[in-house]
Amino acid sequence: MQIFIKTKSLLFLLLFIFVSSCAGTGSKIKPSISKQTSEYTNLYFVRQGGYVAGGVLAKVEVNGVEVSKLGTKEYVSYKTSKNFKIKVSGAGIGGFGMGSDSSSGIADGKNYFYIISVKQGLFSAKFIINETTESGYNQAL
Repeated sequence: MQIFIKTKSLLFLLLFIFVSSCAGTGSKIKPSISKQTSEYTNLYFVRQGGYVAGGVLAKVEVNGVEVSKLGTKEYVSYKTSKNFKIKVSGAGIGGFGMGSDSSSGIADGKNYFYIISVKQGLFSAKFIINETTESGYNQAL
């Protein structure tokens, strides 16, 4: 009986970790592109799909503030009024050992578009963030 309870508890814990690690805070719906203004700089992010690190969420931070945890094929947008530094890293238990990447820019009232992907090495994987055009962003998935 004791073994059954321990096995059941272990199975529940593993199932909880598996289910919770895949739930991102982004959206599957592409956000509408705002017109450029001098008041805010708009940042648009999309995470590409793929098998490698598909269960690891990509944590997106702008100036040290967490914007979102993106799952595969998810979008998020963010407005800022000051110069920005973007950092993308692995989130949660699955994110341990995942490398990170960063980018920076100037708040000039323009729209900036970024594609987040995973680069796989022989024994490692890391998130990569690439700046792209609006057209490239729209065709990312």
